Order: sequence, then C-alpha cells, then structure tokens
Amino acid sequence: MNSDSEYPIPNRPEHFALNVAAPLAMVEWYTRNLQMKVKRQGGPPTHTTFIGDVTGNIMLELFCNTNFPMLDLRQLHPMTLHLAIMTDDIAGTKRALLEVGAAVAEDITKIPTGDKVLMMRDPWGFALQFVQRSSPMLVQTHFRAEHVAFNVSDSRAQAQWHQTHFGMRVKREGGAPTFGMFIADTNEHMMLELYQNSQHPMLDLPKVSYMAVHIASMVPDVALTRKKLLAVGATIAEDLTTTPGGDTILMLRDPWGLPIQFVKRVESMLEPRGE
Repeated sequence: MNSDSEYPIPNRPEHFALNVAAPLAMVEWYTRNLQMKVKRQGGPPTHTTFIGDVTGNIMLELFCNTNFPMLDLRQLHPMTLHLAIMTDDIAGTKRALLEVGAAVAEDITKIPTGDKVLMMRDPWGFALQFVQRSSPMLVQTHFRAEHVAFNVSDSRAQAQWHQTHFGMRVKREGGAPTFGMFIADTNEHMMLELYQNSQHPMLDLPKVSYMAVHIASMVPDVALTRKKLLAVGATIAEDLTTTPGGDTILMLRDPWGLPIQFVKRVESMLEPRGE
C-alpha cells in the first residue's frame, strides 16, 4: 500500500495531442486564426508540431503518423471530445471563424450558469468549443485554451483519481445525470472536463490508440511516476523511451483507459509559471 505522502505527483500539463491527416495546414490555420504560436516543429514524415496557446499555458500537438489509426474527427460527436477556448467576444469569434472555413456544430447558447457557449468545427472537423464565462474558472484571456473534454463512463470516480494522484482541483461540479467535473492542475494552467452524457457517444478509451489522442504532463521523474501509477491502477500503453533529442517519455492509461503521456524534457517548451 502506498502512503498518502507519495501523492500528489508533481506535474504540469503540457499538451493535448491529435494524430491528423494534415498537420501543417492545421498549424497554419490555428496560428493565423486563434493566436497560437509554434513552439517546436519536426520534419517529414510526421511533421510533428507543438503550438502553444496565447498564454503559453498549454500546447496542442498535431502530427501525422500513418502507422497508427486516426480518429474520424468529422464523424465524432462534439460532446464525445472537444477542445474549449475562452473568448471575450463569442459572436465576433463565430463571425470571424466562419469566414475562414470553420462551421457551426451548435450555435451560441446561454446555459444556466450564465455562460455563453458555442460549438464549432475547424476546417478538418475537430470540435472546438468557445466559451464566454460569466464567472471564469481560469484567468480570462481571449483565445486561452480552457479545457479538454471527454464523455466518460464514470466522471466522478475518474476525476477523483486525477485529484488524488495529480493534485488536481475541482473548479466546478455539476449534478445528475451528467455529473460534469471541471478539474484543474494546481497552478491552473489548464482544465480537464469529464462528464457522462448517455445521450451522446463515448469513446471506447481502452481501445482508442494512444497515438490517436492523448493528454500529456511534464514530471520531474518519469520512472518514479511509472512506479507510483502502476500501483494505483494505471496500465502501460508504451513503456519508457528516450527520444533522439533526449526527452524521456512514458505513455500510460488511467484506470478508465484515458491515454496520458508523461514527459521530462531536456529543454522545456513552456515556462515554469509556478512549478
């Protein structure tokens, strides 16, 4: 049995990754229209590119690896998986993005909390939710990436596991039947939204390739992270490796199958900001 003193594991959210057919075109679109900036870019065949949001708190990793399956983003329901971005002008954001190839998946609505919410798809079909909060859960910045959302089978149990082992904090919790949980890392760089909506499809996470989609965090000791998390229900998707650049990488799945990558960089692409 592990003692409570072993947790939480020090970590800092680093990126959300998608394996896509046209990473370079997507990078150009996101940098041009959502104020994202290239942090690192690789060459062919994968063209792996990390782009940071306007605040430098989190990155989106886009790459094309044909050795692994890709999610059919156009067919994936927006409530199955989406990336949420803060805006201080939701109507203006809608108009601007429609002019550059985005499409509306669900038009602007005002939810009971007073937030305005808009669901769009980028030109490649990936679901982007734009939120204008009445009471922001993170520091408000136009086009700040706010959260990555997954429709899951047991949002409360999964959120509790991430709270216990990574020190994530509940920023907002909804009631039945969806039990929506917004949980942020200690220094509030980014949130993970977990909810259980039986009206919409769920990804079969244990069967989804970790190279199709994953979230990633930086940790000071990847091997120790591996040891600790395997003891509390995580499983190995891809064991410890070292990249040609010297980064240490580990791919695990949480007990519900969500792929989580842990990395220790030789040179961080993000600023420490409180760690």
